[in-house]
Amino acid sequence: MKLNSTDNILEVAVHSLESALAAKTGGADRIEVCTALQTGGLTPDLGLLECIRDAIDLPIHVLIRPRLGNFVYDQYEIKTMVRSIEVLIKSKVQGIVIGCLKHDGHLDQRNLQLFKEVAGTLDITFHRAIDVCQNMFDAVHIIMETGYNRILTSGAAPSAWEGRSRIRQMVEIATGSQLSIMPGAGVLPENAAALLKETGAREIHASAKKVYPLIDHDSIGLTTIHGKAVVSKWESDAEQIESIKKAISHS
Repeated sequence: MKLNSTDNILEVAVHSLESALAAKTGGADRIEVCTALQTGGLTPDLGLLECIRDAIDLPIHVLIRPRLGNFVYDQYEIKTMVRSIEVLIKSKVQGIVIGCLKHDGHLDQRNLQLFKEVAGTLDITFHRAIDVCQNMFDAVHIIMETGYNRILTSGAAPSAWEGRSRIRQMVEIATGSQLSIMPGAGVLPENAAALLKETGAREIHASAKKVYPLIDHDSIGLTTIHGKAVVSKWESDAEQIESIKKAISHS
């Protein structure tokens, strides 16, 4: 799909082949591939990535996040993230989604620069680590100067709608640069158009998830997250994606 420069862009986060196909059917412009979306997302395996790449022709951005928890990474994790970038370049994806902080909550500028250098011409999105960093508006300037293409953010709020005033400030900072500010978190068909209007953003990020029950056979806590049994799975819903796309196409 070729987009005009005036088109609003819908990115859908997917963690399975089923969800990727739903994103295509629903009219998404781009997908972010991860795994374990219920935990905030982790780096996906290559088998999933290749299945998706073979099945759809949308631009693919891939999350690089080596573990759960904070975004402060040690030397071994940084080495792993760099290798992931190198592998993804060979996989011919269009972009990566990445981020890292220091122990004091500020951006890890040295490693952000390293990621940029290794990624070369890949599109780079700084992920929602921005929402928990110190001095997020200063961080926008730094990410912009480092040459990243995009920031995914909820405006340091539980949902992008709640953080819309801060997102608008971020958009204003980035105006005239290569950096796009992309609202994400709690994006629904009923608020997507208003969110773009309120913030001035031109891209939006959603999982458009539908929850399906799972039968729980676990009596020993093997399949728990944070002590709670996982009794459902998430998949992106083509109808919801189509509704979001229609909403932002008329905004």
